[in-house]
Parts: sequence; structure tokens; C-alpha cells
Amino acid sequence: MSIVSTKTTEASHGTHGTLRLRPSPVQPSPATSGFPITTDLESSPFHDVQTGPTRVVLPTFSSLEEERIYRKEHLALVFRILHRFKLAEGIAGHCSVRDPMEPDTFWVNPQGKSFALMKQSDLVRCSVEDGRMVEGIAPTDASASSIHSQLYKSLGRGPEGVEALVHVHGPYTKAFSSLGRTLDMISQDACAYHNEQVLVSFGGAVFDNKEGERIAQAAGAKNKVVLLQNHGALSLGRLSIDEAAWWQINYEMCCQAQLLADAARRPDDKVVEAGPDEIQSTKGEMGTPEMGWFSLAAYIEEEEYHSGGRHKL
Repeated sequence: MSIVSTKTTEASHGTHGTLRLRPSPVQPSPATSGFPITTDLESSPFHDVQTGPTRVVLPTFSSLEEERIYRKEHLALVFRILHRFKLAEGIAGHCSVRDPMEPDTFWVNPQGKSFALMKQSDLVRCSVEDGRMVEGIAPTDASASSIHSQLYKSLGRGPEGVEALVHVHGPYTKAFSSLGRTLDMISQDACAYHNEQVLVSFGGAVFDNKEGERIAQAAGAKNKVVLLQNHGALSLGRLSIDEAAWWQINYEMCCQAQLLADAARRPDDKVVEAGPDEIQSTKGEMGTPEMGWFSLAAYIEEEEYHSGGRHKL
């Protein structure tokens, strides 16, 4: 689907008073489909971290219906990407995105549907209030509807709210979660999660909304990742499903790096962590919701190619 900006044209009057339309500075990117670029450099959140005559900008939409389609298609792509990263495990895992037309509902995967074959039409819609299914007939995981609904309900919308959630059972996050701690700042990637990761004790199998309420309270207004002890990670997209997916994938990579570093460290070796200033500057560049969204761009492009459009069905 092509990105359509709400700022498609600018009007100007010629010398004889005729109305002419100037091309919008926003246009589809020739490099990455679905991630538009602009010649209005100052309008981009990546103004300082990109060079050249254009900058990437977030998509805008001509209608809420168009945004709904975009969100559902990207959610379908996220499942396919997670499968490619070998983060699909049996019937475990659930990802969702808030519906822009009816934001008191969210779209989530039906349980048992292959991540690798997910289509936007497979998704079911549930109520934020209580997790009750309001659209679709295929059953979804009870823990998905209960946990996700309470996070959307408790955190709301806006910069400190949540628009998307991703939870899978990655092998490295599962292993690391058993150690009872969060990531050390031993890499550039880990800096994105400085003071924005929280460990939550294992609550067992989830069948009602109480566990969702507990996790929502822990997630709060700032955390990117809730590390569920003996379980795995739950990542939050404050802006988009792409962002939530990137935090999940990248956190899995960071847990792998942490486990490798811990295994290689000799008894007398000191842990070398990034300094406070370096952590903050790196987080300011790599840890924003906008950068989380854009970090998934290459994987979205790859999966659109492999899908051949089938995720849109």
C-alpha cells in the first residue's frame, strides 16, 4: 500500500492568477517502500542522524480507515518477521495493535495461526475494556486478550500511552529472565533500554485480567520492555506496531549478547559499561519511538518481498 500524505500539495497563484499545485515535499522512498521521505529536512525526527537531500518521515493518512489498513498490514508483516527470526514457538506468542477508528478496541492474532502465513484478514478485534472479542470468529489466546486489554486500558494513548504490544517466547529472553536482573549497559543497543526495562515476577498461567493489570502497573509510562521472569519479554510500542516489534527483536539480541558476555567473562574480569553521558546520548538517538519504528524498515521491506502481497489479503 502506498503511503498517502495528508499534505499532498501546496497551492500557489501564477502571474495571471491561475491556481497551480506544487508537489508535496513528502514522497515515497525509492529505497524502502512504506517509509516516506521529505525534502523538508527540519520536519523529520531523523534530521540530525541522517544526511543527504532528504529525510525519512512517519507516514500520514488521508483517513482513519486508511490508517487501520496500514496498521493491520504491518501487524501481519510483524508476525512473518518474528517467524523469520525463529521467535514463533508453537501456539505461544501474541501481538496486537490499537484500532485507530475505534481506539477502545485492538487487533490481535487468533491462536494457532502460523506466524509465517499471517494475513491482515486473519486478525480478530477485541475490546480494551474487558478483552471480549468484538470482530472475528477464530479463538484467541485468553492471556492475549486479558493482558493486552488491560495494558491498553490502563496506559491509554498519547506519548505515555501504548499503541501496540508484542510478546513472544524468545530463547535468549527466556534464559536471561531467569537470572532476576535486567540488561547491563554493555552495548550501544542496550543503551536504548536504560531505565526503560523492568523485571516482573512470574505470575503463572493467565486466564483473567488481574495479571494484565499487574503488568500494566509495572510497565508504566516509560518502559519499553517488561521482562517477565521465567517467561519472556513484552515490548510496548508507544507509537506503532513496528516500534514494538523492533524493541522485542532487539531486546532478544541484547539478551543474547549479555549471556555471551557473562559466559566469556573470567572471574577477575571487570564489566565495562558505557558511561552515563554516552548512555544518554545513545539512548536519545537509538531509543526514541520514531527510531524504533524506522529500525524495522529493512525487515518490513524484506517481508513484503517474500509475502508477495499475501499479507494484505
